[in-house]
Amino acid sequence: MRKTSMIIAICGVVAMALTLYAQTRDLDPVMKEIGPAFTNLTKGMGERSMAGADVAKEAEKLQKLFQETSAFMKSKNIQDGVGWANDAANAAGELAKAAKANDADAMKVASGNIGKQCKACHAVHREQLPDKTFKLKTP
Repeated sequence: MRKTSMIIAICGVVAMALTLYAQTRDLDPVMKEIGPAFTNLTKGMGERSMAGADVAKEAEKLQKLFQETSAFMKSKNIQDGVGWANDAANAAGELAKAAKANDADAMKVASGNIGKQCKACHAVHREQLPDKTFKLKTP
């Protein structure tokens, strides 16, 4: 009886892991959402055209997208990419918090941190192709 329970538990864990792995989206569509969202966010912050709630909502969207990026990088065993994506997700969370508090200085710092993480990762893992599109460069 104990052996059967152990086998069922192991199968359950394996099934859950496979399900989570299969849910990892490819990086390209995630990046195609991150780029415009970050551009709109920083532009809106600069022009003060976005209300704090709108900035917070966009920052929370970025946080989720960076979490997806982290999962993708982890699935490809790109550890530095995991770190940069996690740092960007944390900065997006800080940006959302600052936007809700209408703290413009903290928003600027957080958005700068997001940009730094993107730049660091792109310098190492993004390759521009002749048709001006990009592909993931793996070590």
